[in-house]
Amino acid sequence: MARSVFGNQSGPASESGQDKVDQKPMLARRKPIIKGGAASSKYINAATQGGADRTYQEISVDQIQESPIRDRINVEEDLDSLVESIRANGQQIPILVRVVQGEKPYEIVVGRRRLAAHRRLALPRIKAFVAKLDDREAFIAQGIENSARLETSYIERARAAAQGVNAGYDQKDIAEFLNISRTLINFMIKSYQAVGEELVLSIGPARGVGRRKWDTLVTTMARHGISPDAARALVNEDIADSVERFEALLYALQIRAAKNKPPSPAPKASRRNFFGGGVSTVRKPQQLVVNTRKNMPPEILEKIDAKIVELLAELEAAQEG
Repeated sequence: MARSVFGNQSGPASESGQDKVDQKPMLARRKPIIKGGAASSKYINAATQGGADRTYQEISVDQIQESPIRDRINVEEDLDSLVESIRANGQQIPILVRVVQGEKPYEIVVGRRRLAAHRRLALPRIKAFVAKLDDREAFIAQGIENSARLETSYIERARAAAQGVNAGYDQKDIAEFLNISRTLINFMIKSYQAVGEELVLSIGPARGVGRRKWDTLVTTMARHGISPDAARALVNEDIADSVERFEALLYALQIRAAKNKPPSPAPKASRRNFFGGGVSTVRKPQQLVVNTRKNMPPEILEKIDAKIVELLAELEAAQEG
């Protein structure tokens, strides 16, 4: 069994399952955000208070549960190369888990792809740093790796922000987790909520598609009354790349919006009467009609014609000048 560094507490359950763990987190608050990837000692130290509250172990894959905050839409995206690397060279970087209550004693904090690769390879055990972190510390530690590596997309971060709000975290903590401003968080959450979980999952992470294009998609749906379910029906799942899938959906939505756009009402013709109705004008969008009754003196029509010619000549000269 691995040596415990949780003070006087026993370590995580042993192979026999006879050891017990006091699973109540006792850590003081700490500053969690330090730049660096998962292999960085600074990263591990930030997440586990300088190593004083963690153990390095090989733990059972089956004893690890998922985190309620899913910062990746699809952990198996482009997973094949990692699977082959672990198959050929073994696991090079430990994952980070925390001790929790429940049927499974550990919860993944960092290393979802490594854990997914182990599960695909049916490897029973995985190298891990086991730490005692409270919910807030685990939430913020989870964001260090992705913030440093810029692995998550705009919509993945928007999704994580919405999940954080639903889980009761403060916007300050969410801003640290995502390494973004608190103002942007509100826009991101609105984008995610307008699109909805099912449509987001259908589209995928769409890495490289930023806020502006997601805003265009949301605005197009809202203006033309296209529901997330209706938009989801337009997602072409035969397109493997999620960016191309997003672009195809946006184009399909814009085409549908253009077809469903009601035609502009034709402007009404305006009519004016002069000389008690003896002369009338009818103004249409591209037409001006002058009518005179038979009993009107001919010189009236001649004067109207002369004035029209004079006016058109002035307008023509002004344009040429």
